[in-house]
Amino acid sequence: MERKIFIRDCVFHIMLLIVVLVADQVTKLWARTTLPGAPIIVWKDVFSFRLIYNTGASFGIFKSHTLALTVFSIIGMLAICGFYVILPKKKKMRPMRLTLTMIVAGGVGNIIDRIAFGKVTDMISFDLIDFPVFNVADIGVTCGAIVMCLLWIFYYKDEDFEKWKKSNS
Repeated sequence: MERKIFIRDCVFHIMLLIVVLVADQVTKLWARTTLPGAPIIVWKDVFSFRLIYNTGASFGIFKSHTLALTVFSIIGMLAICGFYVILPKKKKMRPMRLTLTMIVAGGVGNIIDRIAFGKVTDMISFDLIDFPVFNVADIGVTCGAIVMCLLWIFYYKDEDFEKWKKSNS
């Protein structure tokens, strides 16, 4: 991929990151100001908005380890950004860079909450199944990770990374 196209993609990804972050923070602010009294039932026994604070990670694991999760998350986001930069600058790597952007956007959204409030604000609840309450940042991380796994399984081949492996050894 030419340098000019790579820079254009980076600008697009930064804009996408900002859009996801703003959407995440606006919905969390809405939840903190609107939902403390009672949940909003959108579809009885199926979907609602309810305010939950999570001091742990996904599914409530590592509860009350906010500092460790924050440090680990920051290190993880920096590592992902580094991986983004050193990926081969080929057109074929565009989907991978997009998934990395979604993961970082979601990760940073939850880091902001941990630093500002000591906990993550969650508000989206699927009541039909026993599923944890989540937020927009979680959607970015989860969708990015799922698409990345699918790319690794079905789209990328070992040959796509051969030159990159040699030049980074």
